[in-house]
Amino acid sequence: MNKNNNYINNLISKMTLEQKVGSLLTLGFAGTLPRPHIYKYITKYNCGGLRLTPGARNFGNYTDPKTGKSVLDVSSNKGYKKGVQAPSVTATQYKEMLDELQELALSRPLGIPLHFSFDQEGGTSANFDFAGVNVFPKPMGIRATGDSKLAYEIAKAVSAQSRAVGFNWIHSPVLDVNVVANNREVNIRAYSDRVDEVVEYAEQSCIGFKEEGLIATAKHFPGRGDSPVDAHYEVPVITADKETLMKRELLPYIELIKKDLLPSIMIAHSIFPAIDPDYIATVSKKILTGLLRNELGFDGVITTDSMTMGAVAKEYGVANACALSLEAGADLVLMKAEGVLVDETFNTIKQFVLDGRIPEDELDKKVYRVLNTKYEYGLFTQDKVPDNTVDSILNNEKIKYLSKLVAKRSVLVARDRKEVLPLSKEDKILIIEQTEQTPNNYEWHPGMLFYNSTKYNQNIAYLETAYSMDENDIERIRAIVKEFDTIVITNFFTRSQLANNEMVQELCLDPSKKIILVTNTPYEDLSIPKEADTVVITFATTPNNMAVVAGTLFGEIHPEGEWPISLKISK
Repeated sequence: MNKNNNYINNLISKMTLEQKVGSLLTLGFAGTLPRPHIYKYITKYNCGGLRLTPGARNFGNYTDPKTGKSVLDVSSNKGYKKGVQAPSVTATQYKEMLDELQELALSRPLGIPLHFSFDQEGGTSANFDFAGVNVFPKPMGIRATGDSKLAYEIAKAVSAQSRAVGFNWIHSPVLDVNVVANNREVNIRAYSDRVDEVVEYAEQSCIGFKEEGLIATAKHFPGRGDSPVDAHYEVPVITADKETLMKRELLPYIELIKKDLLPSIMIAHSIFPAIDPDYIATVSKKILTGLLRNELGFDGVITTDSMTMGAVAKEYGVANACALSLEAGADLVLMKAEGVLVDETFNTIKQFVLDGRIPEDELDKKVYRVLNTKYEYGLFTQDKVPDNTVDSILNNEKIKYLSKLVAKRSVLVARDRKEVLPLSKEDKILIIEQTEQTPNNYEWHPGMLFYNSTKYNQNIAYLETAYSMDENDIERIRAIVKEFDTIVITNFFTRSQLANNEMVQELCLDPSKKIILVTNTPYEDLSIPKEADTVVITFATTPNNMAVVAGTLFGEIHPEGEWPISLKISK
């Protein structure tokens, strides 16, 4: 990082304490229509950026799927009703709205631009998923292609589409090495359980992001792949010793820092006793300053993960945790909750500075890192993309072809014990498919597997269930399966919703039925009962991946995915 940027130093010399504190905040903006508080974040709090979540109108509570309870209540009695989707917009309409917010930010006294951060890991972890956007598989699906150069091309494609709309700071790549099979939080968000492959694929992704001018954020430092606990709900403890951490969890960071490919790093809400047995990494000076800054020599931006996640919020309180993290060495805090917590967070951080807990010279260094990163990536000087170019980028033939190619090269048949594939194009078949966290537009909607399968077989019946089946779903399944000999059932898994293993297992134990399981993970502990004779793994429920799955079921497409992890599936 250039530490002698006179333009940025001059800006900082003119900033008030309030402007400096605000510049270290990434605040939440859920939905597609900004309400008055979003403008307030920009003009009153001088926020540095917004974390964009277009698919939901409100930032919701993290609800533990095992207990059904919220780990932290950030809801409000005012405003939108829970469960209603955000208004549907086109990519161009969303761009016009972001342009308006950026113009407002640039009209502030010092003209400091906003960063617009987002998740776009792949699959349903895609904040930019409007109609026509080419979405790619999860990182482990990219690894399943067997070609790290595709990771580079995907990063370039994601960057080109995203930057055309206004997104400029991506919370990727995931550098976790997923060595625990029942890791509920990471699993297929990691490229692999092999550290060398994580380094290889993440490096290519970072090169692609950098070439296209998208600010990358490696996560979750020091590494979240060695625990079955989900930090959204409780505190993971990574018990590996320091030597193991250096050779495994930390190696991707060491290699990519050395190659100057990490402008930003996100901290894990986890405890690493070998480094600091007392504090969660997010607020640990030993980890943020001692390990990351001093020992590994990282001089880019350190950002927190969402500060309303249960692991850190329950332990320290949201506003206090944000200030503690900055005190420990972070530069940006990610505070997505839209409500009173914003005011509390701003004032708590300000008080830490006034009390000397965050010295002013350290505050200036944090502001410098954030603003200089924006400067180096052209946020201060970039021209606005014309509105009429967005569709042309989304419809770029090279990007569309890449999306289809990666889908074919990531999907794989993991098991076909009785050799039931391909299925008949005339037989009566039942498809049981979960409703999932997808946009509901023409290109990507619930029922994608069914829709694509009807292209090959017109005798398909369809039964739709909740992502995690309820009692009514189970009763409906038990009633209808009597009519079919061949049943295709999805059993997708996400960290926030349990898979339907018991129902799948019940179906598989009926010797009179041919059961074909379609899932998104290669982990038996998460979504593949050992009784399932035929298993197709998709790594994403994106339109192209589901089209490949349908073609695979009926023998019209031969998937080319390779097994992406060292852990083998039972045959």
